[in-house]
Amino acid sequence: MAPAQHTGPQHPGPQYPGRQCGEPRPAPAAGPPGGGWPEGTLLAELRRDGSPAALAAERAVLRLGTRRAHGHGETLILDRDLGGFVLLLLTGFAKATVEDTGGAPALLDIRAYGDVVGEAAALDDRPRSATVTAAGPVTLRRISQADWLHWLGGHAAAGLALSRCLVHRGRVTTRRLVGLVSEPVVHRLAHHLADLAGRYGTAGPRGAGLTVRPRLTQAELAALVGAGERRVHHALHELAGHGLIRLGRRRTTVLSLPGLLAVAAGAEPGTGPDGPERDPDGPGADRPRRGLSGPGARPPAARP
Repeated sequence: MAPAQHTGPQHPGPQYPGRQCGEPRPAPAAGPPGGGWPEGTLLAELRRDGSPAALAAERAVLRLGTRRAHGHGETLILDRDLGGFVLLLLTGFAKATVEDTGGAPALLDIRAYGDVVGEAAALDDRPRSATVTAAGPVTLRRISQADWLHWLGGHAAAGLALSRCLVHRGRVTTRRLVGLVSEPVVHRLAHHLADLAGRYGTAGPRGAGLTVRPRLTQAELAALVGAGERRVHHALHELAGHGLIRLGRRRTTVLSLPGLLAVAAGAEPGTGPDGPERDPDGPGADRPRRGLSGPGARPPAARP
């Protein structure tokens, strides 16, 4: 692969193993067909604008660079690298991580299809601030720094859409920081699970609930909510015990999105406005559950 093109200091950078489209690669599992681009992504903001200038900018950026496919776990951007290229995700998800004090990767953020990755280094010529890896199969367009800056300068709608995208990320970050200083772990966890399921979730097994995407380990969830892995483990099982989620092998299914949102807003698990959708595979699926409202819930005892 040729070195990344950029206007900053020349540096060969790592040779990433992405493949040109057309080479064998399993089809990515996530993309825009049917549902459009997720809220807050660059392509969603261009589409939301809807003006002829914004649609022209969208068509132009989708023609920039080269289209590539990456498998799960492949490195897309390396922390502290001096490359200036930009990645536009077309399908799938990417995870941004940094090393913690013990040298293990700690999850910072998630980027979804329709979003751009690496735009900061392209704008300020500084080293990358995080490592970005594919969270499952990904297709993307790898755009040189020069082409990216030319696109931004040549389309007024492009700069506005990118600004809105960055404002959306800032609001998400602010909400996360507020949660870190004021909310219990179970409420923060409920917020993140509800957000991931609501924005990217797919129908769960047999149509029960929403499967959270991308798949995250408990360590990654712990980094996302700013808590210890053991505490997140207990919080997950607390939510599962109240029928709000179902846990599987690296898979979490939200059975009651309204109930999870109620916990995120401050309610105690099991006291939300809605009970879970019936989980055909869960234990006690044919029995009413205590502490939950909705169909199948145990009615309150009559007062004397």
